[in-house]
Amino acid sequence: MAKLGWQNRADDGSQGPVFHSDEMRLSGVDPDWTESDFLEKEGIFYLKDVAHKLEIPSSEIKKHALDLEKSGKSAWEIMGVRKTWTHWIVRMTVFSKYFETIAPERIRKVAPQWDANQLLAQKGKFFLSEVCDKIPFTADQIRYQARHNPHSRRDLGVWKENKHKSYLVDMVPFSAWIKRIWFSGLNIKTKTKSGKRKKVSVC
Repeated sequence: MAKLGWQNRADDGSQGPVFHSDEMRLSGVDPDWTESDFLEKEGIFYLKDVAHKLEIPSSEIKKHALDLEKSGKSAWEIMGVRKTWTHWIVRMTVFSKYFETIAPERIRKVAPQWDANQLLAQKGKFFLSEVCDKIPFTADQIRYQARHNPHSRRDLGVWKENKHKSYLVDMVPFSAWIKRIWFSGLNIKTKTKSGKRKKVSVC
């Protein structure tokens, strides 16, 4: 395997620094840290802990790092990710900048402790099926609204993502739409088993 990120430093016994100042400490992840707090930390973390905290697939991070190394680039300098023996590690001061580039595509998990109001206050993308476990609407009802609105991603914050073969929710516009429905007492359309349309009051 290519040298993961040490191309610009002396590794032959000659004079020169081995570690940057923020590479000298292996740290654990405090479960009470917010995402913002975590991304501002310095130090080295295990990738598995970083992936769990930030709700990102470690397999995709590893693949990107290996692809960079195969092309002769340093994943450690570009991503802040490398493999040392059997462990994948993260240099947070570099990784946090990389994370900003992938965060818009990340699909977040709905935290078990959130109630409906806490969920609607979040930002980011979520799977519709998980969202509907927390709100008084079924996934079938929401999907029906999305299918009958050509601008559903913009207007409702709901759309079918072909990559994942699932309906996704962009929480900011989705929350605004749900609030409009709930506070105004509007009816939403759905279907009966016979295929006929009916209106269901949500307020």
